[in-house]
Amino acid sequence: QERFSMPLVQVTMLTGRSADQKRKLAQRITDAMVEEAAARREAVVVVFNEVSKESYASGGVLMADKGK
Repeated sequence: QERFSMPLVQVTMLTGRSADQKRKLAQRITDAMVEEAAARREAVVVVFNEVSKESYASGGVLMADKGK
């Protein structure tokens, strides 16, 4: 089975997740890339891009304004 190198997975989410939550996410995302995409574990890179509620909109509404 051919192995592909250097998959980069970027996750964009609102700020506020703990280091432990991100650690677990990184492990599960890496596991999925190894199992489903034939990636080498040591080559998988996961990047967390955290944005504030003022910098993220859904349905045309800032997350900071939702629930007001």
